[in-house]
Amino acid sequence: MPVSVVIPCFNSLRYLPSTVDSVLAQTHEDLEVVLVDDGGSDDLAGWVAGVTDPRVRLVRQDNAGPSAARNRGVQEAAGEVVAFLDSDDLWEPEFLERTLPRLDDPLVGLVYSGWDVIDADGRPNGRATVSEWEGEVWDHFVIRNPVACSGAVVPRRVLEELGGFEVNRDRFPIDVEDWELWVRIARHHRVAAVPEVLVHHRRHDANSSSNPESLDAAYRHFLDVAFRDVGPERAALRPVATARTEVLLAWHSLADNRDARSAMGYRRSARRHHPPVRRSPDYWRVGAAALALEVAGDRGFRTVRDANTVLRRLLGRLPLGRLRREGSFTP
Repeated sequence: MPVSVVIPCFNSLRYLPSTVDSVLAQTHEDLEVVLVDDGGSDDLAGWVAGVTDPRVRLVRQDNAGPSAARNRGVQEAAGEVVAFLDSDDLWEPEFLERTLPRLDDPLVGLVYSGWDVIDADGRPNGRATVSEWEGEVWDHFVIRNPVACSGAVVPRRVLEELGGFEVNRDRFPIDVEDWELWVRIARHHRVAAVPEVLVHHRRHDANSSSNPESLDAAYRHFLDVAFRDVGPERAALRPVATARTEVLLAWHSLADNRDARSAMGYRRSARRHHPPVRRSPDYWRVGAAALALEVAGDRGFRTVRDANTVLRRLLGRLPLGRLRREGSFTP
């Protein structure tokens, strides 16, 4: 089964060679790598010219953001299946071998695997998401996104049928367009999961910045789009989904702006929208982190955050974020 691996690039040469190597090392060899240079200023073309593997090719566009770059890659793709990979992430060698067979079912419109988080040097921090949600999963996906963009494999016909990623950069510099696409696919197609960590998502200084104000607007747009024209049973899930996004926004307020007041405001709003959110450990963790920031300042917040990181590293690759099919919708 021919696969096109689409990698959006913007001044990505620090990590891109390792990323491309992880693709070329796949045990499934019938693939091409479509690098989309999104108007970067580095010498990506020069680096590609030195790659001897003919499966790697480059297209270039004026800077338009990662969603537009992914869509351009889909347009250029020759394969009947498209896999997405960010320019600093890594695949295990069996990623395609393990995910592609799930597309033998013609009703499946998305396959995804588990993923973990690594630092700039490739060390895992112990945090992993391994989901068993598959089949008719819209009700799950609209509340929590278990899919890393670098772990998604989609038949090209599905992308042509439903359209690609929304391009909202002019409105939301930081968007959740990948989540919206997975929910859109899940509305029309079955989803298959490979509950193994096959993707490594790299977090480092260049990708750690965020924009809580943009994310606030993006999440609300996502909810408006996701719940548009749904029946009453699905519409009843909107308060749960809203509470989940507000807990996420509380974390962003702390991590990116060190704003405990905004974090606690999002936390209170989450409780108003969906009171059972108080049963969520994340609801209490974000409250504890906000309190530490208020009482002890940035040092207190970093102590709480670093303690969580150390604990996760001690636990290794234990899938702390495992999501089972029978799990509650409560975030």
